[in-house]
Amino acid sequence: MRTFFFKIYERVYIFFTEDFSQEFLALKIFGYLLSAFLLFLAILLYRRADAFWWVRERFYSAESVKGEERLNKKWQNILKRLERGDDANLKLAVIEADNIFADILKRMSLPGETFEDRLGQFEKHELQSVDLVWEAHRLRDFIVHEPKVPISREQAETAVKYYETGLKELEYME
Repeated sequence: MRTFFFKIYERVYIFFTEDFSQEFLALKIFGYLLSAFLLFLAILLYRRADAFWWVRERFYSAESVKGEERLNKKWQNILKRLERGDDANLKLAVIEADNIFADILKRMSLPGETFEDRLGQFEKHELQSVDLVWEAHRLRDFIVHEPKVPISREQAETAVKYYETGLKELEYME
């Protein structure tokens, strides 16, 4: 047992007394490269894990006070378009309501590139009015793809009401 400790002592003594400058240089270079690689991985993981969500949250929370006023103003404009009752204003009211809902889904940071992708993230138990919003969005798609076909006032009012129901359920409107 004693010889074992003497052998360890000899190796440690040789390690600190001999000139290992070449080996240390190689170890230093390896250490720097390893540190750079680990730093790169840490940055990559932070970006993938969305570690700076709190910065975005502060930005949006400061904007939400102003955003609620803007939303109410935009919604009042939509209601005025519905009151006018002509075909162009009815169609614009539905399209603008859809744009507001799409913007809110985007601000919620839901995954997906399109409105359909983001709205598809909701299940019926998460958003009770998801089917209503889909129906209103189908009318909006019809308006965009068939601009010469008129829509009735009831269709437009129903679609806007469906968007309003969805916004209230998401607690963006009172």
